[in-house]
Amino acid sequence: MTLGMVWCLILRFVVSGLSEEGLSAKEGLLLWCQRKTKGYNNVNVQDFSASFQDGMAFCALIHRHRPDLIDWDSLNPEDKAGNLDKAFQAAADHLDIPRLLDVEDIVSMPRPDERSIMTYVAQLYKVFSSLDQAESAGRRVSKFVDDLKEASELIHDYESRTRALVGSVLGKAAELEGAELAADYHGAKALVAEFREYKRTLKRTWAGEQSDLQALFTQIQAKLKTMNRPAYVPPEGLFPRDVEANFESLNAAERTRRTALNANLRDILNAIRKAFADPANAFFDKVTHLRSAISEDVTDLEQQLSKLHRAQSELASIGGQLSTIEEAEKACDACNIDENEFTDHTYDDLHFEYEQAKKAFAKAISALEAQIAAAKTATGVSAEQLEEFKKTFMHFDVDHDGSLSRLEFKSVLSGLGLVALDFDGSDKKTDEIFQKVSGGSDIITFDQYVAYMTSITENATSVDALRESFSTIAGGRDFITAADFRVAGMSQEQIDFLTSSMPAGPHEGSYDYKAWLAQQ
Repeated sequence: MTLGMVWCLILRFVVSGLSEEGLSAKEGLLLWCQRKTKGYNNVNVQDFSASFQDGMAFCALIHRHRPDLIDWDSLNPEDKAGNLDKAFQAAADHLDIPRLLDVEDIVSMPRPDERSIMTYVAQLYKVFSSLDQAESAGRRVSKFVDDLKEASELIHDYESRTRALVGSVLGKAAELEGAELAADYHGAKALVAEFREYKRTLKRTWAGEQSDLQALFTQIQAKLKTMNRPAYVPPEGLFPRDVEANFESLNAAERTRRTALNANLRDILNAIRKAFADPANAFFDKVTHLRSAISEDVTDLEQQLSKLHRAQSELASIGGQLSTIEEAEKACDACNIDENEFTDHTYDDLHFEYEQAKKAFAKAISALEAQIAAAKTATGVSAEQLEEFKKTFMHFDVDHDGSLSRLEFKSVLSGLGLVALDFDGSDKKTDEIFQKVSGGSDIITFDQYVAYMTSITENATSVDALRESFSTIAGGRDFITAADFRVAGMSQEQIDFLTSSMPAGPHEGSYDYKAWLAQQ
């Protein structure tokens, strides 16, 4: 009777929240232990008895949150007493948790007392719940840092490649403007052949690079939009329209050069030239007009995708005109026409431009679809998340009625670490959440549960949310340290990125995260 009275006191003041059957808080605490020890060798928490007998589970819980207190690699699963003693001593010395359990009682008993172990684990949960909040904030900051790094790398790649392309195009334009003409027919023919070879090789390489840069620019803008960041504004001269202008300058230099070369080959039939030139020019203008849709600045990604699909369909509908253009060029070739002053194009050029346009549309549409899908995933529920939510819902739906009662929902919140176990006996916070999620009803449906879980797990990247996350990691201080980032579970690469870009804080080894966030 005395032991029964003591256990009732423990239930009331240490492990409150258990139902009359003693299941709700127990299951939640067990789920917490399983999540925190996942991935540790020689640890398999299935209950609050035999699973903790060798001390490895206790050590894993402490090492998961405070790796500096336990040397995990030195532990021996066979040394049960030693493992238990290390865990209890570390908790007593550094976590202010008294040694409620006796090592010999646990090791020597065939099945350790479940209630005693659950009482001790509840003390560990209470101490480490604040660290779980820091890890959550660390994951949010990690996601933001990864996205920011990816966007920075894309921008750096775009700017360096664009500068190189602009330099090559302008250099070639200057070379063409200063090139000399041949003094004889064979020399003129050789220069024409050289010019056409340039357009088939080097010019097409540049045109392909231009298409890739257009797609990259679209990808950058879409990426920043999904991150809720301002649109990317390239340095002067590096806008896609600036590159287009540079290509137009090159095209003008090419036209000038071609006109000069063609002056040596005027004995050609103009009628045959126009039979080729008219449809070729119209085709090129149509392709150019349709392709301009790729570079249009549109803030609505769905609207931009719809416009690109329409332009892509129209481009496909004019592809049959190439056969007519090819036949017209063959007629010119039969008359030894190597130049055409009525057009800038050849069938080969137009076929290449057409294929480049198709590739450009495919790349741009693919990039937009990927970003739209990423945006939807970032704010919606993936199939994997929905399955995980369903498993958790069914686990805590004890009476299997397809809904969660107040007591079942309370077990969900405490089990997943969303609210602390009610050590003071107050359920005010749980009641507020339950009323909000249920809409005033006595139960919570699965759809209401999914909506609530989605709202608390989505990755917000607003400045306010990030400032709150940084403050959580820093323990409420106005400055932060590399050690804070490590405790929050961030990678060394992420920590190096932040510490190298943040301004120094008021103390040695500290950083002013508020000033850094104001610059983002």
